Amino acid sequence: MTTHCLKVALRTTIPVFLGYISCGIAFGLITINAGYPWWLAPATGILIFAGAGQFLAVPLFAAGTPIPVILVTELLLNIRHIVYGLPLINQFKECRRFKPYLIYALTDETFSLLTTTAVPPDIPAEDYYFAVSILDQSYWVGGSLIGALVGAMIPFDMTGVDFALTALFAVLSIDQIQKFVKERKDREPEEVEHAGN
Repeated sequence: MTTHCLKVALRTTIPVFLGYISCGIAFGLITINAGYPWWLAPATGILIFAGAGQFLAVPLFAAGTPIPVILVTELLLNIRHIVYGLPLINQFKECRRFKPYLIYALTDETFSLLTTTAVPPDIPAEDYYFAVSILDQSYWVGGSLIGALVGAMIPFDMTGVDFALTALFAVLSIDQIQKFVKERKDREPEEVEHAGN
């Protein structure tokens, strides 16, 4: 991966950076508030990396929920990723080196970026997909680490913090809908012109 590719991916992922840092901090704080050690928050971001699933897992484990119930609940929550994967089958078809990681690192926000941004012509598609995915994950892990360390040092009132990821998803969804509507309106004059010919 070149420096140019990394710079382009950094610009592309700025909205996710802003959301994941804040949501990651919230997750770190919630993890500490539930009585778990600070290192567990970034470790789950590295090993699991399923934001909503991580938020859900903390109270389930804290309540002593049986493991089979947690597994089924997490499966139901994250089953949407199967649907997310379908539009990316063609995009990932030529990926060789990073394909397993790209599948693993697919989150709502990463899916949104990979399906709505064009790969620059001077950058190999696989490198671009990998850069976007690894940056998004690093934002989440970094935010989780910050939240966990701060939560271990300073007590916080956690009321409402667990809603942060839902709010992020809503904001990104609204942004994608607005982009879709704008692109559709921009295409309408062209479609009318072609229909007239």
